[in-house]
Amino acid sequence: MISNGICPRCGNSKLYRVRRDKVMCSACRYEWKPDRLPLRLRTEQWEAIIRHFINDNSSNYISAETHIERRRVLRALLVLRRALANSLIDIFSRHTEEVLEDVSRSFPLEKTRRRPLYVLFGQNNLVYATALPAEGKSDLLRKFKKEPVSISVAYWIPVDEPDTGYTYQECQVDVKCQDELLSTFWRYLEENLVGRGGIRYNRLPLYLAEYAWKFNHRKLSRERKLKRLLNLLSG
Repeated sequence: MISNGICPRCGNSKLYRVRRDKVMCSACRYEWKPDRLPLRLRTEQWEAIIRHFINDNSSNYISAETHIERRRVLRALLVLRRALANSLIDIFSRHTEEVLEDVSRSFPLEKTRRRPLYVLFGQNNLVYATALPAEGKSDLLRKFKKEPVSISVAYWIPVDEPDTGYTYQECQVDVKCQDELLSTFWRYLEENLVGRGGIRYNRLPLYLAEYAWKFNHRKLSRERKLKRLLNLLSG
């Protein structure tokens, strides 16, 4: 099994080497040659899409500016967000990842009837964010309190309010001076989510991962961000 890399189709991280110097995904069985950018887009096309992605431009705008069909732009953005989500969770322990996977399986976002929780993690001045069904809140907090890990956890519950549209509650586990970090990230996230609309619940964790990555790398230049994202995709 390959320890470093992700599937460009489904974002799975469990990969195997197969015939003809290819790599195969254990989940969707997709095969490809590593060190090649996904979706058969040329390097210059990926660079153009990523530059617009860094600037928070819409898919319609990206398609118009790059002359790439919008459905291909949407697919590229999906692959990019999945890659970011998989890379970010590696910041934290395997236990944290297992808890999130367990709660996600028990309470699928697409089946929730209530507005989801925004769950934020902070560790070593880095953040990660995901969305979970509100029904899974008790299970999530119980599992973290049973086996505390060195992170801070905060959950924000969206509500219908004319001013912000959100209210928040905090539940911190084994706090390591991450209060200010999570508060700053929440303000950043709230500002960016205001302009987003019509996000399906099952895709919401990918958008949250996007903004967590941008927040963690906010001090990098656009060129360095571009290089990191290209390396992530071609890994």
